[in-house]
Amino acid sequence: MTLEHVLNYLKRNHLENPSFSYALEQDDDNNGNIFWADPTCRSNYAHFGDTLVFDTAYVRRNPQLPLAAFTGFNHHGQPLLFGCALLLNQSQSSLSWLFHSWLQAMSASPPPPSITLEPDPVIHLAASQAFPQARLRFSLPLIIEKLGHLSRSHPGFESEFLSCVGATETVAEFEGAWDSVVRRYCLEDDHWVQSIYSVREQWVPVFIKDTFFGELCSSSDESFFHGFVDASTTLETVMTRCEEAVNSWRVKELREDYESANTAPVLKTSSPMEKQAAGVYTRAAFSRFQEELVEIPENPVSKMSDSTYRVGKFGGGHSVEFESGEVKASCSCRMFEYSGIVCRHILAVFSAGNVFTLPSRYILRRWTKEAKSGEFSSNGGCDESLTVCYENLRQEATKYVEEGAKSIQVYKAAVVALDEAAKKVAAAAAASSKTRGGDSSYRSEEAQETANGMNHPGVNELQCQGEKERTILELTAELERTGQRCEVYRANLLSVLRDLDEHKFQLSLKVQNARLSLKE
Repeated sequence: MTLEHVLNYLKRNHLENPSFSYALEQDDDNNGNIFWADPTCRSNYAHFGDTLVFDTAYVRRNPQLPLAAFTGFNHHGQPLLFGCALLLNQSQSSLSWLFHSWLQAMSASPPPPSITLEPDPVIHLAASQAFPQARLRFSLPLIIEKLGHLSRSHPGFESEFLSCVGATETVAEFEGAWDSVVRRYCLEDDHWVQSIYSVREQWVPVFIKDTFFGELCSSSDESFFHGFVDASTTLETVMTRCEEAVNSWRVKELREDYESANTAPVLKTSSPMEKQAAGVYTRAAFSRFQEELVEIPENPVSKMSDSTYRVGKFGGGHSVEFESGEVKASCSCRMFEYSGIVCRHILAVFSAGNVFTLPSRYILRRWTKEAKSGEFSSNGGCDESLTVCYENLRQEATKYVEEGAKSIQVYKAAVVALDEAAKKVAAAAAASSKTRGGDSSYRSEEAQETANGMNHPGVNELQCQGEKERTILELTAELERTGQRCEVYRANLLSVLRDLDEHKFQLSLKVQNARLSLKE
């Protein structure tokens, strides 16, 4: 009955919005998987699909609620939802089905270049088959979680382990630090520790720092459903909790959008580059960039050859390759490749080379305030064609209708806003039409002759034909408006029916609890 409750929820959402997609894999024991993604998930992935996190932490922590999530990071570094699943069957074939279902739902966008997932061989195998081109990484927080018994028995283990993994800059440094940790804590015979060491290329930063994983800082491990889904969450309540999480993160993103657009950050230097970054980056991305910029004085630059520099004190530090002609640099720390923010070492070389503004290649659009805006050219028109304009408007209108149909109050506010928008669009259309027609003084001689020859025998027929076409267009527009109103009424009705179903379900639970109390 509980699984049926979930399926009914998904069916109602799909009926209300055909763009809401879900898929069901069911075996002979009724033990399959369920996947779903709404249009916002696809929109999120279209903007920020440069990395993916397959989060299965809930499956281990609450076996009665095998919830898994496809997530990523937005331009503020906040977790973002790309889709959800209930893993009732966690075999390799079922996981493969799930990954392909998700890919199909996101079919308009390319597969993710990098994926973070649980250090589990079955999940890894299924993901490597479904995403053959992606760089797979095991989640470091989940590895730390699996080593919890060592942290509890040895208070200093976790900090040493993290230093070994995160603070080493070369493979040789990591290998030496790892051997030291293994010997200190007598882990030579620990099967799991040895197993993760054997796949160190899949999770130790020194091996994967040349790949983008979308993290502004090393602690970017906040779960999308943290605080909403826990051990007490059941199949009956999971959908409500998921909606609460989506709405909460949406509000947080909107708040950060507003703050980034309207709050000027405090500058700590007189560098034009800092001012430039403050103008384009979101608050979170700028804060991370600023952390690197203020460290320039602490990172002296030594020139080793025509294009090679050593950055750091006492002969240590990092190697930076810098092509001054192209203003192009790369650092051995690979921070830019890993996070998309330029490191202090490259910034120090830029400063020494009198590079005062950040080259555009080092400003990832995904970290800017304009990360989710449409593609427009410098003259304010659409970048490619009217088809692109139409698609952009359609997507925006879909989001507007989804929000406007959530309640009667929101619906009324949306209608008022639409009336105002309709007036502005009509005025713009009239102005555009007048501009296209132009004044007679701007017409070509041929066009002027045609305008003056209105008594030509064929002109009346053309006028009549034009009137017919205009009438057809007006009637078509009215039909579309009527259809839109019907869709809103339909959405409201479905919302009411959904509320009734939920109310009915809650009442049935109360009746069952009352019966149990009477029996006791």
